Amino acid sequence: MPTTLDARQQLVASRFTFGVDEQVVTDLRAAGGWQQWFERQLAPTRLVDTAGTRVRSWFPLLADTPDAAWARVTREEKSAWDFGYDLSSYTLARKIVARRQVQEVMADFWSNLLYIPAGEDRSFPWRPAFDDVIRRHALGRFRLMLREAIVHPAMSGWLNNSSNTKNGINENLGRELLELYTVGRPAGYDEADVKSSARILTGFKVKVFDGYAASYDPRDHYVGAVSVMDFTHPNAQADGRPVVAAYLDHLARHPATARRLARRLCLRFVSDTPSDEIVTAVADAYRASDTDIRATLRALVRHPEFAASAGLKVRTPTEDVVNCARVLGTRPVAADDDAAFARHVVWMSGTVGQKQFDWPRPDGFPETSTTWTSPARIVRSWNIHYALAGNWWGAKDVSIPARAELMPAAWPQTLGQLTDHQSRMLLGRPATAALRKGVADALNTTEGRSFKDATAVSDWTWTVVRGSVLNAPEGMLR
Repeated sequence: MPTTLDARQQLVASRFTFGVDEQVVTDLRAAGGWQQWFERQLAPTRLVDTAGTRVRSWFPLLADTPDAAWARVTREEKSAWDFGYDLSSYTLARKIVARRQVQEVMADFWSNLLYIPAGEDRSFPWRPAFDDVIRRHALGRFRLMLREAIVHPAMSGWLNNSSNTKNGINENLGRELLELYTVGRPAGYDEADVKSSARILTGFKVKVFDGYAASYDPRDHYVGAVSVMDFTHPNAQADGRPVVAAYLDHLARHPATARRLARRLCLRFVSDTPSDEIVTAVADAYRASDTDIRATLRALVRHPEFAASAGLKVRTPTEDVVNCARVLGTRPVAADDDAAFARHVVWMSGTVGQKQFDWPRPDGFPETSTTWTSPARIVRSWNIHYALAGNWWGAKDVSIPARAELMPAAWPQTLGQLTDHQSRMLLGRPATAALRKGVADALNTTEGRSFKDATAVSDWTWTVVRGSVLNAPEGMLR
C-alpha cells in the first residue's frame, strides 16, 4: 500500500510543490519532517537537481543572444511567438521534473508579480534572461530582485521605459512600479509621484526592433530633485543609476510594500480571505529581515492560520496539469517537435483555461482561487485528467512508468481497493466512499468487482480509475 504523509506534511508539500510525487515523499521522510524538508528546499543550491537544470538544453532558442534572436526574426526563420513558446514549454517542463520545487514555486510567484508575457514583441529577446533573474532571486531578498528586474532590458521593452527620456517622459514603468510591483494604490501616491518615479528611471535604453542592444545613456537621464511619497533625492548627477538603486531599495523596504507582498503571498499560499493577523505577521517578518524571502516564508508556514488552511486553495489550470503529470509519473525527456510532452502541457493548460505567461496585462494572473472554479473550467480539467492518465494525446519524448510499478503488489483486488490504492498514490490520502462509488459508476459496475491479477485490468479501466481519482475534489485542491 502506498505510504501517505501526515496532514501537515501534505499541506506544506501541496502548497510549496507543483505536485507531491514519490521524490517529494522520499525527500520529506529523509529530512525527518516538513520543517527540515522546507529548510532544505530554501537552500536550493545545496540540492542536486540534474533533471531540472537539464531542461534548458532542450530549447536552444533560449540560448540566443538578443541580436541573434532578432536576426532569426528578420530572416523570417522564427517569430517572437516561437521564442515565447519555447520559454513557456521550458518553464512547465522544469516545473514537472525539478527537485528544487520550492524554488520553482517561488519563481512562478515572483514571475506573476513582476509579470512580463512570453513572446511579446518588445521584450522577447531578453525574456529568458529575465526569467533567470527571477529564479536566481526567488528565495533571496526582494529588494535585490527588484533592483535587477525593474531595470532589466525585458522590463524596459515591455513597459516602454526604453523610450523614457528627460525630454520625453514615459510614465508606464514608473507607474506600474508603484501600483503593481511595490506599494500599491492604497499607499496614496499621486500623479506628481508617478512623474517623479518615471524621471528617476530615465536613461535605460533598448534598441527595440533594431537588434535589442541594451545600454544606459546618462545624456537621457533627468537631472534634478525628485520626490516620490516619502523618498527624496537631489538627483544631481547625470548617471542616475545610484539614485535608481536607492529608490528601489526604499520601495522594497516600504511598509506598504511589505503589507502588499504579504497579502499576495497569503492569497497564493493560505486562502482567498487571509486575516489581518497573518498578513501582519508575514509583513513584519519581511521588514525585520530586510526583505528576506526565506524569513518571510518561514513566518507564513509557521502561522496557525496556514496550518488550518487545508482545502482552501484550488489549483490554477497550469498547476493542475503540472500536478497531474508529476503524480502520474509522466515526465518529459526532450522536446524534439510539437508532439513532445513538453509541448503538449502548454496546450493542455491552455485548453483548461490558462497558458503559461499568456496573461495580456502587467498585473499577472489572479491569485484568488475563485477565479479558477467556473463549471466550464472544472469540466475541462476532468477531460484533461483522463487524457493525461491515458496519454490520449499520444505524446512523444515522454517517460511513463510501467503499469506494473504502479499496481498493487497483492492480488486479487476489488475495484474499490484499486481505487483506494490509486487515491493514496495520486492524492496522498485514502479514497472516500464517494470516490469509490464515483469510479464504479463511471465504469458502470460495482465497487466489489474483482480483478484476479494486473492483467485483468484493461487499459480503459486503468485510465478511468486514475482519471476519476484526479477528478475528485481533493485532486483539484492544493
